[in-house]
Amino acid sequence: MVITSYASKFLNAHGQDCTINRTPIVTTKTSIKRSTKSANNLGNREALWEGLILHYAGALSGDILTINTVNYLLQSISNDFASSEDAFFAAKTNAVLVHKRYGETTDANGNLIQAWGTLNSNVYGYGEIVTYTLRQYDPGLLPQTRYIFQVPKSLGIIELDRIIYGTGDNNKYQVESIDDIALQGVVRIQLSKDTRPD
Repeated sequence: MVITSYASKFLNAHGQDCTINRTPIVTTKTSIKRSTKSANNLGNREALWEGLILHYAGALSGDILTINTVNYLLQSISNDFASSEDAFFAAKTNAVLVHKRYGETTDANGNLIQAWGTLNSNVYGYGEIVTYTLRQYDPGLLPQTRYIFQVPKSLGIIELDRIIYGTGDNNKYQVESIDDIALQGVVRIQLSKDTRPD
């Protein structure tokens, strides 16, 4: 006998339609709200969200959840014992990145070519510019770090990879540090200006 919880009935009746962007795409229902009403940091108020999603969807940390064309990076997921559904914390993505790595390939004539190859394009992430204030409460930031981004761990980013962010000539950044311990499916990367040749 299948027991339907009050929460699943509520989500199915009144929840928002959403998709988990993986292969294959999963369509489900969710209820989401802001995690903070902070007046000191308006960026956090806009970025940090929490909610409930149907357990059968199998949402995981690092998944990208899309609701009404807005993307959220699922930071953590846990089973909510009161509802039997999954509770989550998420960051509203504010950047689309391109992930590159320097490598060697051969051309049609067998000549060795060294170049930056694209590993992942259209990477949705949540980022912050490093400011003096951020450095005050995050002593782990490296001196050369310009941006920090949270992205899915499944991308396989390693130090010295190149991240393209923004447009123009100054949009190349080097991965300086990777925190892959804090969140199960999400890595926090520190980026500095990348002055290496193309």
